[in-house]
Amino acid sequence: MAASGDSLVQNIVEKYAEARKLSEQDSKNDPETDPYRSKYKAREVLHDIRKELESSADGTETSKEVKFRLAVVQYQLGVNFLETEETSSGHEHLVKANDILKEYRMDERCIQLALNILNQLAILWCTRRDHEKAKEFLLEAESLFKSFKKDVGSSPRILHELFLDESNAPSDHEREREFEKCYTLTLYYLAQVYEKQGEKTLAARYCHTTLKRQLETNQYDPVDWALNCATLSQYYITQDDYQQARHCLASATRIFSEAENKPIQESEMDRDDIEAWEENIKSRKADIARCWVKYCISLLQYSKEQELRGRPDNASSAPGAGDRNAEECSADQDHHGDDAESEEDKLAQRFESLELTSLEGQVGTEVVKTFDEARSLFLPAQRWINSAKEYYVLDGHVSDHIEIVRDHSQLFKLIAFFELDFERRCKMHKRRIDMLTDMLDGLNRQHFLLICRQLMYELAETYSEMMDLKIAILEQATPTVKAATKINSLCSNSLKLYKEFIDSTRNIEGNLPEKFEDDVLRPVLVAYFCMGRLYSKFITPHTQQRLDNLQQSLNHYKAVVDYCSKHPDCVERVKEEVDLCKEMVELIPLRILNIRGEVQL
Repeated sequence: MAASGDSLVQNIVEKYAEARKLSEQDSKNDPETDPYRSKYKAREVLHDIRKELESSADGTETSKEVKFRLAVVQYQLGVNFLETEETSSGHEHLVKANDILKEYRMDERCIQLALNILNQLAILWCTRRDHEKAKEFLLEAESLFKSFKKDVGSSPRILHELFLDESNAPSDHEREREFEKCYTLTLYYLAQVYEKQGEKTLAARYCHTTLKRQLETNQYDPVDWALNCATLSQYYITQDDYQQARHCLASATRIFSEAENKPIQESEMDRDDIEAWEENIKSRKADIARCWVKYCISLLQYSKEQELRGRPDNASSAPGAGDRNAEECSADQDHHGDDAESEEDKLAQRFESLELTSLEGQVGTEVVKTFDEARSLFLPAQRWINSAKEYYVLDGHVSDHIEIVRDHSQLFKLIAFFELDFERRCKMHKRRIDMLTDMLDGLNRQHFLLICRQLMYELAETYSEMMDLKIAILEQATPTVKAATKINSLCSNSLKLYKEFIDSTRNIEGNLPEKFEDDVLRPVLVAYFCMGRLYSKFITPHTQQRLDNLQQSLNHYKAVVDYCSKHPDCVERVKEEVDLCKEMVELIPLRILNIRGEVQL
């Protein structure tokens, strides 16, 4: 510093403390009509400090600390402008702070400041939706941290330390803790950026590392940590890595219990804050329960697929590889390098400090092959569904409530696959029909069109599945009028709902669109295809009715063929269905002729 060093230092130390108080404490009490009042006052103080520091630099070795202090002030000004939504000015000050430190980054006095600057620049570019630019700053911060740990290794100064009296200097432990916390934020932001860029694997890896570091350093909010960990489990589910997914869910439940069981300090919170806290606890508990439900549904679905393929692989021992051949896996390894993880890597990813035996024991991780095994997933999933519905009630949470009901329906559908008794299967599908019909009947179809379409379609499919089961039962028993009537009723209900779904795409004049929107194109064409099939399933002794049903079947198959002829760009969306429709368009007229020929004879 210059000759008047002591007095200058004392002056800027006091001003810096004032600026921090204004920004970090007083700003919380600013009125809604003037929300940035304290931030603006803090900015004025920071500008005063900046001017004093700039005038005091004399080019000596001592002036290094002046530069470092100036970089801190420029950084604080940058953050101040960002917090008041003045991003251009904020960017300008952050760049200046970054430029000052370019040649000093490995100095223990400013390494943490350098990381903070890079983190803030990344946040700024994220708000500008330039995630590639943000990633560059974050990868630079990651590299800088690793280099410092390797080449220097000492406990670096914390961000504000250059403006603290020596008597208030933090301990090496506090310094190290803050440094590690800053780097954890870098990893957290990298996870967010990779997520935005669609790099799911890298996003999950960085998210997992962030959670692990937070846990190890005891620097986490239990609710946020639990929700992030439960969300991470959903990525592992997509990779068929059920061991890791379950571990994340059990960890989320365990950590969430810290917040759930924590006594409320009423003296520190007013009534509104307490109600908001309780509401947050209830909603997040329901969200974690829903993640457990998704886990059970996914493992049942995976097990069903393995059974259909005749390859009952162990889902937990071969995550992600069940659906791919060896050549594809090898290609993935060549492309991603170290993406393939060894068992040792997987063990290292576990949150070892948590006791999770009982929580992980709630559900299995291996492919289920029998009804009893499927039931061991169904029952806990059903409990989690009931838990989630306690918060996501229909009145006030329509979309969420119906999504939970649809998950319940999927559970019945999947467990029915493992049930060998067709009559019991039918009862399970009837449960689905009851719960979905209740939802559909209670909705305003104009206000909840998308949801109603989803319910119509699923109900139509469920009626069709029941019909197929009843036909299979009839083939093994003596045909009765009652059985035939039931099959025809199921068939009619399915047709009615498919038709309602298609009609929901009509315009105000009541006409179907010339070209369907992308989101309904495949469902509509598949609905026509299914209706063509359903008309051929009616059981009737009357020849004319059989002919009428075959003609209806032909009309619906032909509707798919004609649409794809007019819009050939849509063929790939329904390739399998349109090929079958073409075959049926050729075959059904021959069947009609044969029936008419039999009548004439």
